Amino acid sequence: MAKHAFLLLSSPDNPGKFANPLTYAQQLAADDHEVVVYFDGAATNFFDGIEDRAPPAVEAYEGAKNSGLIAGVCDHCATVMEVVDAVEAEGFAIEDTEHRPDTAALVDEGYELHMV
Repeated sequence: MAKHAFLLLSSPDNPGKFANPLTYAQQLAADDHEVVVYFDGAATNFFDGIEDRAPPAVEAYEGAKNSGLIAGVCDHCATVMEVVDAVEAEGFAIEDTEHRPDTAALVDEGYELHMV
């Protein structure tokens, strides 16, 4: 099966930009594809006020998280967006201010990148 990396970059103000790719990631994983999801750029703001986000986006996020598909959150972006505490409250470590993920490494590992 194929390997897919979803990089969520969009502002969380558009719930479809979150619900749809997270749902697609879950569908691929359910069909035995290898899938990882990263929150990057403006998407790191999703964690700040997560309880107030649109239900479809939160439900899709929770499904992806519970399935172990969320591979990480960009350390640099979470720091710049000042959402480190909210990200860590969801169980994701922010270790430094390096930009993550390493897209070249993902491609070298055979992942197809999907940026939304």
